[in-house]
Amino acid sequence: MTPKWQTTRLLHGIRAIVGGQGPPLILVPGWPQTAEAFSKIFEPLSAHYQFFALDPPGIGDSLPPTNGYDTANVSKLMAEAIHEVVKDKPYHLVGHDIGAWIAYPWAAQFQSRIKSLSILDAGVPGFLPPLQYPLSSQANLRLWQFSFNALPELPEILTGGRERELLTWFFNLKTVRPAEFPQDHFEQYVEAYSRPGAMTRGFEYYRAYEMSAKQNLEFAKTPLGIPVLALGGAAAVGSGMVQLARSFSTNVSGGAIEDCGHFLPEEQPSAVVQRLLEFWAGQKSDPST
Repeated sequence: MTPKWQTTRLLHGIRAIVGGQGPPLILVPGWPQTAEAFSKIFEPLSAHYQFFALDPPGIGDSLPPTNGYDTANVSKLMAEAIHEVVKDKPYHLVGHDIGAWIAYPWAAQFQSRIKSLSILDAGVPGFLPPLQYPLSSQANLRLWQFSFNALPELPEILTGGRERELLTWFFNLKTVRPAEFPQDHFEQYVEAYSRPGAMTRGFEYYRAYEMSAKQNLEFAKTPLGIPVLALGGAAAVGSGMVQLARSFSTNVSGGAIEDCGHFLPEEQPSAVVQRLLEFWAGQKSDPST
């Protein structure tokens, strides 16, 4: 990774990659990834914003959360860590996958601090459509991890010592062009999730899914008023992200990123940056943006 990006540790043991200058921008990755998931867009973002790419609690090099992996708790810890650094500055918040699980309750609890929310290809707890079992083959391929990762003990039994095999299968399944996925990113994830206890800490987010869903449905009783951008990979959730976001926001835009699977910032970084920058530019009526 480019040396000019600084790696630091924030409150609650949150690891952050920091770079750029300007208004603050928070980037939260998903599972099975780390903050490096956004590194292909660090450079263009840094020309306009000071970015903070965070490892969620228990993921990568961040310490496990206190009081559980439900996303109301996790997002509160992460918000406190960021607020200590940015002080009173408003910021943009971006989450992908589990990062979006975290970003929504973060915005719901701290909306007055946040200029906009962007969620990238994620089944945010509480807002998925009802499922009818048995799932179709296509749905099962897209959603298997929600059930498997939430099981007690079995995921650890089957994946222990086989983290590379699991991640190889997972990234091949969920990308449009697996051969073009950044190899250095993949190796970073294999290394991170092969550490003792790392897979368990990732699974815990799925084991807390039901609690997170209940929390989110309660938050959604007061819809977000801040601008929300909802983007999905055309070969993954796609424009369905817009409908999902309308479950909790009154101000949603977005759609599908073409020729893209689940991992938007790595599969189509240029398209993602363009959509993000255009979205934020549309809020220029506020001079602090």
